[in-house]
Amino acid sequence: MNRLLNLLRATRDLKKAQLMSRTELLRLQERRWRAMARYALRVSPFYRRHLAGIDVERCALSDLPPMTKELLCEHWDEIVPDRRLRRAVLEKYLQDPANWGRVKDGRWMVCYTTGTTAAPQLVAHDIAAVDYSHASQNLRNSASPRSTTLPRLRLGGRRLKVVALVTAKAAATSTSLFATRPWVGALFSTYHQINVAAPWPEILAELQRLQPDALMGYSSVMGRLAQAQLGGELHLQMRPGGYIWGGGDALTPGIRDLCQRAFGITPFNMYGCGEVLSIARQWRGLDHLCCHDDMMVLETVDEAGRPVAEGELSDHAYVTPLINKAVPLLRYRINDRLRPGPVHEHWPFRTLTQVHGRSTTAYAFHTPERRVFIGMNFLFTMDERRDVAAFQFRQTGPASVDCLTVPAPGISPAVLVPDLEAALRRCLETAGCGGVQCTVRIVPELLPDPRTGKVEQNVPLAE
Repeated sequence: MNRLLNLLRATRDLKKAQLMSRTELLRLQERRWRAMARYALRVSPFYRRHLAGIDVERCALSDLPPMTKELLCEHWDEIVPDRRLRRAVLEKYLQDPANWGRVKDGRWMVCYTTGTTAAPQLVAHDIAAVDYSHASQNLRNSASPRSTTLPRLRLGGRRLKVVALVTAKAAATSTSLFATRPWVGALFSTYHQINVAAPWPEILAELQRLQPDALMGYSSVMGRLAQAQLGGELHLQMRPGGYIWGGGDALTPGIRDLCQRAFGITPFNMYGCGEVLSIARQWRGLDHLCCHDDMMVLETVDEAGRPVAEGELSDHAYVTPLINKAVPLLRYRINDRLRPGPVHEHWPFRTLTQVHGRSTTAYAFHTPERRVFIGMNFLFTMDERRDVAAFQFRQTGPASVDCLTVPAPGISPAVLVPDLEAALRRCLETAGCGGVQCTVRIVPELLPDPRTGKVEQNVPLAE
């Protein structure tokens, strides 16, 4: 019953916020981040040192020093307010697979990030904050806040069948979110889980048996499923009202096109991280992601930490969650590069027109001098190419890298390979790595990481 009350309260608050003007929403956002800062000062010895000399009642948010993943790891026990969330306690708790996806002590979702943006990180969320995120997924699905599409109770017909492909070999955020979904959701949909790290034939066979109406999982996995459907290995008939959600890695134009060809459905994009469950989502009728500005504050900044203008690509970003008090985070740095767009014409939320990278992987090339090349630069080159369905950059030597490429349907490799190699040479030369050889190799499919089931887009050699 507490979970149902959480959802009702969250739905009420979310509806109220999304009907505000932009000015009203920014005032709500400020009230919430100042309240979180006051709370952090009250409960955390780390924040009392970190924010020493700052008046959180009068300062701007940008006056607060950023929080990094390294600081969170080092000072975890001084940041979390409840002794039951101490690092040693949680690490021991998560050693038992039976605890993965459980609500600890009836209060917290505890898990690890999958390491999309860096090394895996321990995270904890109040279950009320988790329910807030679930409520937003259901409530914000339309082009306008006044025409919200809520799930329908199917008394006389089959409920929507949803399959989530999640990491079941670790206490991952995606697995925990799926396992801790509110019970009330079962009134509208049936939910099924497939281990995304299982052997590929087993995944296809289970999907064939289930015949889902909706798919959720890593974007790269959605691309692989679309290839299997087009190649005759999979035969899904997704009915009207179904959907595909892709997140966790880049939802490229090639993956979008593959899913549309294969299933007749263009996938929606979602953007978050383990520390902040929901940063932005694309929902029906929207061309771009909409930020959940009532649930967090997102600052897109340049290399020096200054705000970037609308339409500019950020160097990194800071995010301040406004709901979760289990681990208070103020201006938490994420290394994704984001391009902010305008405030949406119907919603009071800012848009994101691009999310670049979801990876900070760096290559160390020797030509013969040592040069560091950031993998995101490869992704910028690939971002708008619709002739590539899937790709992976894999370093093969001190001064060589292969681009494993799955062409989009109907694209001739003879035309694609020289054009793509030329574009990648320009990319390397621009970054001062003109001595690095980049070879495009056509492959039928890309193999996922055995731990996560995700197709990594950058695979450098260890130095």
